[in-house]
Amino acid sequence: MFIKFERHSDRVKSVSFHPHRPWVLSALHSGIIEMIDYRIKKRIAIYDDHKGAVRSVQFHPQLNLFCSGGDDFTVRVWNFKQCQFILKGHLDYVRCVTFHPINPWVLSGSDDQTARVWNYQSRQTIAILTGHTHYIMACHFHPTQDIIITCSLDQTARLWNYGVLKQRYAQKKNQEYVLSGAEVQVISILDAHKDQINWCAFHKTEPFIITSADDKSIKLWKYNDNKAWEFDTLSGHTNNVCCSEFHSKGDVIISDSEDHTVRIWDFASRKQIGIYENNHFDRYWIVTCHQNNYYFACGSDTMLQVFTLHKDRVPFILVNDRYLCMAEQKTLKVVEVISGQQQIIRDISTVITPTPTLLEDNIEFIEYNTYDTQKTQLMIRCIRSFKEPTKPKRHLLLVFQPQKGDSGVKQFFAFCACFIGKSKIARINQDQQIELYNYETEVVQLIDEKQSSKIFPAPGGKILIQRIGTIPQLELFDPLTKSSLHSVEYTNAKYIHYAESYLIVQTKLSLKIFTKQLQKLIEIKEQINIKSFIWINNFIIYTTKSQIKYLLLNGDTGVLKSTENILYLVKGEDQQQSKLKLIALDNTAKYLTEILDISEPLFKIAIMNKDLNSIYKFVENNQNEAILSYLYQKRLASVALKLVKDKQAKFSLSLDSGNLDYAYKAAIEIKEPQLFEQLRTEALRQGNHLLVDICDQQLSQFDRLSFLYLCTGNKDKQEKLQNINPNFIYLSQIQRKTAIKNSIPKLYQIIDYLNGTPQKLDENQKETIEWIKSLGGSQAMIPPVPIMKYKSDPWPLLQMNEQDIINLEITDEAVVPQDIFTFQKQVIQEPNVDEQYNDTQWRLDEEEPIEEFQEQKLRDSVNNNIDEQALRGNFIFQNGEVAIKYFAAGDYETGIKLLKQQINLINYQPLFKLLVDLPNFQMLTFSPYLSNATLPVKINRLNEVKNLIKLGYKYTTDAKFNEVSNCFQQVLQKLLVTDFEENQIDEIKRYINISRNYLIAMRCDQLKKDGNALEVTCKMATIDLQPGHRILTLRQALSISYKQKNFITCQIIAKKLIELLKNDNNQKPEVLQNAQKYEKASQQQNTNAIQIEFQEQWLNEQPIYSANTLKNISIFKSCPYDGSVYEIDYQQTCLICGLCQVGKASGLKYK
Repeated sequence: MFIKFERHSDRVKSVSFHPHRPWVLSALHSGIIEMIDYRIKKRIAIYDDHKGAVRSVQFHPQLNLFCSGGDDFTVRVWNFKQCQFILKGHLDYVRCVTFHPINPWVLSGSDDQTARVWNYQSRQTIAILTGHTHYIMACHFHPTQDIIITCSLDQTARLWNYGVLKQRYAQKKNQEYVLSGAEVQVISILDAHKDQINWCAFHKTEPFIITSADDKSIKLWKYNDNKAWEFDTLSGHTNNVCCSEFHSKGDVIISDSEDHTVRIWDFASRKQIGIYENNHFDRYWIVTCHQNNYYFACGSDTMLQVFTLHKDRVPFILVNDRYLCMAEQKTLKVVEVISGQQQIIRDISTVITPTPTLLEDNIEFIEYNTYDTQKTQLMIRCIRSFKEPTKPKRHLLLVFQPQKGDSGVKQFFAFCACFIGKSKIARINQDQQIELYNYETEVVQLIDEKQSSKIFPAPGGKILIQRIGTIPQLELFDPLTKSSLHSVEYTNAKYIHYAESYLIVQTKLSLKIFTKQLQKLIEIKEQINIKSFIWINNFIIYTTKSQIKYLLLNGDTGVLKSTENILYLVKGEDQQQSKLKLIALDNTAKYLTEILDISEPLFKIAIMNKDLNSIYKFVENNQNEAILSYLYQKRLASVALKLVKDKQAKFSLSLDSGNLDYAYKAAIEIKEPQLFEQLRTEALRQGNHLLVDICDQQLSQFDRLSFLYLCTGNKDKQEKLQNINPNFIYLSQIQRKTAIKNSIPKLYQIIDYLNGTPQKLDENQKETIEWIKSLGGSQAMIPPVPIMKYKSDPWPLLQMNEQDIINLEITDEAVVPQDIFTFQKQVIQEPNVDEQYNDTQWRLDEEEPIEEFQEQKLRDSVNNNIDEQALRGNFIFQNGEVAIKYFAAGDYETGIKLLKQQINLINYQPLFKLLVDLPNFQMLTFSPYLSNATLPVKINRLNEVKNLIKLGYKYTTDAKFNEVSNCFQQVLQKLLVTDFEENQIDEIKRYINISRNYLIAMRCDQLKKDGNALEVTCKMATIDLQPGHRILTLRQALSISYKQKNFITCQIIAKKLIELLKNDNNQKPEVLQNAQKYEKASQQQNTNAIQIEFQEQWLNEQPIYSANTLKNISIFKSCPYDGSVYEIDYQQTCLICGLCQVGKASGLKYK
């Protein structure tokens, strides 16, 4: 018997349990009814409509109703908010009320010596029970039969049959009732008590009645359809017995008395097996039992108490993730987890001598011997005997495949014990010292003399000890060396669990995670008791009295579900779509399964691991204020932008996340000056002088613009600004003189006079000249020299933090600020200057090709003889250390060193600008959620790479070949600082192939000026480019070969060009017609004027060109990164990537 809840109050006259929820109603002598949640120990409602004491209260067994009776002579029916019905008719105090289990009836008993049956729907009395000659103290319907029991201070209890009433109600359910007096008939009068009877009740399933009286006795009665007779008497109370009840779950009788005690009796033997004495010396008045679990409640003069016959936690152990061994009191069961089938394997009461009572030696703990693989062996610990509460607890060793002649059971006593070997147990003896017990040889050895209260098994045959003393400690102890390994200050550890590299310790109100060396990582505390926990998917799911919650390794917690019953978690199994199948037991050992949605903790883990794909997927499916708030709290404002519709909120989130492009877009839509001022401040803080420029333009802050252009050296805009807002400080000498001459002619005359030019001056001008001379003369105003040469890139004054890396992919398109100098709403109109192409522009009049970025099609080199793996070493085909991990951790030196080893990196200056954009992390090796195999952040720049490739295509179409080279070299550079997974290898290979081919094509364009332009142009036409660009190179080669009278070459190229044009629907028909004309004209001549290195098959199978000389070579060495090839004697930097030393290297790693 254990106390679960106590609440001080006025005298408690009646108590009732809700059948499903953890609620109890308490009727007080002060006239108040309290509804209390005994799990969280809080009052949740109060009802005070009664005028005078409330003497009885009861929940409806099925509906959300309860009834009450009091000293105001009324019976009231309530919902959980207010009183619904008032039933009037009694002439004195109402002592007891109860619901019928099915019909809409209430039975009440009163001091007017009558009991009444009410129809609370029609508010009518449908029967009156008369015959008692004193106050009626208790009355009850039988749960299944048509009988009623009542008792009175007239020393009798009466058994009634209401079959006639039930039949009449079924016939005239909706008609007026006329009482005949024959609705209820007396079956028997129970008159064996020698004093006033205070209580009576039915057994739920057996034909027994219990009564208790002021003669200090409890009587059991048996009955049938015709009579009732005395069966037995329970004696032991020393004062009036106020109440007694059959407990439906425990096979016991519970009684309370004015002798300040609550007593428990074995129903089968009718012997007392437990007693609780009130230390406050209060008289007990009422007891009630829960119909679905082991709880019961008692009310006394000053408090309400809730007890349980057995501990809530059901002892269990999961064996091999398949079998669940659990105990229900003294019965050991095994459950097959997959099917849920149960089997009883042992009743320990048969092996304990003397035979224990119902409340003694119940199983409280089970442990499985993991060290013995030959037989299944369990150790169980029993609850202390009530008779000997200070003695060590009984422990039993059970073997399920015992040898012949062996009972399979061994018994010993200890405060605590655990397995540490195949036949060895560590246990705490009578003196609270730890000893080693070999249960096969029965040898006992003392291994530790310090005082200990609990021991837990630890990996490797070690034990975890809860020390007691002035400073309680949790200590990891090695029994073999008898030495302490690690310790930490800790108290009251209840349960532990080793999961991967962590130790999880549960106390009554807290969970704490340690390393295996007992270094504290995380601790959370709850307001109500923690009941159980499991480890799954790198986080913890735990239960309290009323909720299922989770705990992440960064300390975040949350609620997954509220529960009606206390759950003890056994196991979790992953399901599809962020679902988890949870296997659990309730406090009555009922096997339960729950399907939980764990998308919330998985989302937070994705944030913790910087997994962008999972974050965005969750955000798309869960758009609410709570998610927005959490993202903002975790400094992921840019991700929260996807949820926000309000423009002002978008601006604030963009500004907080450092996403200036989005902030500018929101400010343009809102058009409020203060927003541009805020944006300018943040842009200035980040060193983005380009956006500072735009904001000052929006605010018309021309003085600030002039100073900005001076600081950045932007002379062009400085001069243009003078047309809007002239500022003499920044004008050139000639511009100033012209401006002064036009605006202030008299001042211009003074300047000319001072410079030696005769002028006709008036008196005022002469006075001004004299004043100037008195100051020391005049001095030329020379414009200030700009601080630095203008650059279009922002100045990286502020380094990005770790969350800004996630912000990089908020949008695929950058927001381009509107500049007053370049866009439609211009203040300064600039002349349109035709773009001048250099000698390498296409010079073709036909429609340009459509620049599509073919993401799905993998365009490998068509030459099957080229070993791509040999060209690029072992690029991204081997596991190993990746440089990006060290870049993300801020260890640039190690990252560069790795790249030197893997791809012969020698020119790392181009990478520095990219590295500036990375967060400066420090690798925390002791962090619970970072491992050496995991990057601190997922730096995914593939969107930037795609955009650069698209831009390179556009520049290729526009014949801006210098820009093309810049774009594709940036692609190769960005791929080195991009974190990619194994499933992205093909995509990365495609990007490298594309970049290499376009850069070789640009190399061809450069070499046309230095050598045979015809040969280089024809070789350029063999390079595998996008279809539209391949057509352009072929047309260019076609034109130049015909002009230089290489008609055979022209004919070959025309044939390939016609083949491509017939498969391309985007080209104009005249382009095809023109190629056909070239082919026909070449066939007539069929000669070559110039001998070049060119073969027809090269148009279909790209040959191996040296990137240095564009010669077709068969013996070569290659760049270990991009795969471009060179002559054997080439010793310099790769001309394609511009980063690596050509030659052998181990190759880039992907993992």
